Amino acid sequence: MYLLKMYRHFVIIYMKGKLAYHFSLIFELIANTIQIGVYFAGFMVIFHNFSNIAGWTQNEVLFMFTTSWLTYSLSCFFFWSPMKDMGELIRTGKFDLYLTRPIGPMLYMVLQQFQYTFIPRLALSVFFWIYSMSKLSIEWTESHLVFYAVSMVSSFVIFSAITVFTGTICFWTVKSEEIVSLLTNNNYGLKNYTDYPITIYNKGIRFLLTFVIPYAFTGYYPVGHLLGKIPAHSGFACLSPVIALAAGAAAFLFWRTGLKHYNSAGA
Repeated sequence: MYLLKMYRHFVIIYMKGKLAYHFSLIFELIANTIQIGVYFAGFMVIFHNFSNIAGWTQNEVLFMFTTSWLTYSLSCFFFWSPMKDMGELIRTGKFDLYLTRPIGPMLYMVLQQFQYTFIPRLALSVFFWIYSMSKLSIEWTESHLVFYAVSMVSSFVIFSAITVFTGTICFWTVKSEEIVSLLTNNNYGLKNYTDYPITIYNKGIRFLLTFVIPYAFTGYYPVGHLLGKIPAHSGFACLSPVIALAAGAAAFLFWRTGLKHYNSAGA
């Protein structure tokens, strides 16, 4: 509760600074809304020409990737900007300031910013998520609700862990903006591959998205299980919490190792 109050306080301060240039903020939100709107329009065009993709109907795919987008957007509110800016902070020596705060550097980096540009993505994802769910005949039993809720939390952790991992690389390379974008940018990065069933890709891509960069566990496997696309006995459907725990722990340890490796700009 204390952290939420502190975060709200930081967000208010951050947004007051942004509102000093309110036209810039408005144009950013409009531009992002148009960009995401065009993406959804392109999605609709694809299904206007094809009745299904790898056996998945339009609403099934829509439900799958909006499930992933919801948790991705929430994760980006906290971690996208801090990890994207890590290289600049280390290169200029500004990261030293975060080490002098009474709270951990990661926590302070998260608290002092609010990635409002993801609001359009989140809003449109919620809209199409509700729309697609209303068109599907999913039997929302108690076990299915718990399974889906746990999968959503796991998806948030997986996205956050991958983003933190890519940003932490800066402690050794100084510059990793391209790596962050390559793995986590939903417009042209690897994340974009998970907007459709991974069965449309070759074995190499499926292996990458399942065992190396486990994006498939943020949408495809859990939603595929709910829709009956993936047999329960396959085991993959229920692995999201395990993958999230492993990814979260790995990202945390990698961050701690990076902090120990960091040399102050004045050192």
